[in-house]
Amino acid sequence: MTKQELSIFLGVSRQTLRRKLKEIEELDTGRRQLLYPWEVRLIYRAFGVLE
Repeated sequence: MTKQELSIFLGVSRQTLRRKLKEIEELDTGRRQLLYPWEVRLIYRAFGVLE
């Protein structure tokens, strides 16, 4: 999943997603646009999609 696809799914702008990604300690995507499945799970938990 790309960062843009994820921002659309979560209903936030890409800039908001980028700021939120910086807050997640276990995550360091850098400039890479494609996210691994384990990274997507971490992001879902941070946004409250998964419990």
